[in-house]
Amino acid sequence: MAVHLYGNVNGTYQKPNIDLFEMAKKQNNQPIRFCDTEAGRNVPAIKVNISEEGLRALHGSKMNGSVDIQKQMEEMRYISEHQPVESFTNRLSRVMQDSFVQFTEDNSDEKLTIQKKGEILLEEFRGICDEIISGYKDGNRVRFIEDSTTEDGYRKLSKEDELSILLSEFNAFIEFRFGKEHQEQSVKVTNAINDFQKIKQELGYGDIKYYEPEYIPDGFVENLLKAANQYVDSQK
Repeated sequence: MAVHLYGNVNGTYQKPNIDLFEMAKKQNNQPIRFCDTEAGRNVPAIKVNISEEGLRALHGSKMNGSVDIQKQMEEMRYISEHQPVESFTNRLSRVMQDSFVQFTEDNSDEKLTIQKKGEILLEEFRGICDEIISGYKDGNRVRFIEDSTTEDGYRKLSKEDELSILLSEFNAFIEFRFGKEHQEQSVKVTNAINDFQKIKQELGYGDIKYYEPEYIPDGFVENLLKAANQYVDSQK
């Protein structure tokens, strides 16, 4: 079963790097002071010193109708890091389908062999693995899974968590696609099709084509899973 992942789909959220105070200094802004206006000319000046942090806090929490910029930035960060992300299982399924179409178009006289299918899936696995490792190394990858025990219903993943999920889903996908149960079902489906072809032949309908179940070499599944585990271990 595919694990539902959430994260920063388009890369790490970068908060706006804007310092209004610094911008004002650079632009040499000279706002009109109240004491220089007609209304404030005769009002005694009261000097109050408020830090930049204090002004930001005042703006965000004390003034009616004001916007808490810091809170908004945190909400934007949270939303950006909790977008639905395509599961590893879906990615493996998609690359399998896409490669089949591409192979058919480029190699019309060849068959997509079981060995080639294994190579395609293992290559995709390695690519996802590299993506995970480099993302955490560069500090720009954020992933969550749903977790009912946490306050907001999500648990942040580590690199090791993601690699474990990737391995688990790859193992399940390979077993589902090439394992013993798949082979048994393949034989049943092929036999049913061939039985139907025999009926057509007996009734004299057109050319008859018989099919062979997909042959899975001994040790094929085990070798793929072993190669995947070895690759992950080599990257640690």
